Amino acid sequence: MLTASVTPLATFTYNGDEVLFEAMGIYLNGSLSDSTWGLFVIGAISSLLSLVTLFLYKKRMLQIRLSIFNTVVMVGFYIFFGFVLYQINAVDNLHFQRVGVGIIMPVIAIILTILAIRRIGADEALVRSLNRLRR
Repeated sequence: MLTASVTPLATFTYNGDEVLFEAMGIYLNGSLSDSTWGLFVIGAISSLLSLVTLFLYKKRMLQIRLSIFNTVVMVGFYIFFGFVLYQINAVDNLHFQRVGVGIIMPVIAIILTILAIRRIGADEALVRSLNRLRR
């Protein structure tokens, strides 16, 4: 998610000029045209949440809950991105050019987080079964 916060999300053309859509804003000819700092904040929250979750390996249930919340935050990133795209689509002479690598990274992060939730759950089930054998 940190990659999505610092790399271009999409590129457009407006009257022959390049418009760069990043998490911090929309840049026309290198100058800030519109601020989209909300995308950056959502990406930063998700990145910090992933880092905190990584070090909670002894509290597996909390790790699962935070991972689920992180997945919801990443989906919120796409919802906010879609909302901003909907707002700027009303501009005439704005043509989509290409998708940046930053918009693909949250999908990969969501998939990896879901896989992590499944494996943490399997680990928790294994620990509980071993606790049952000890008694």
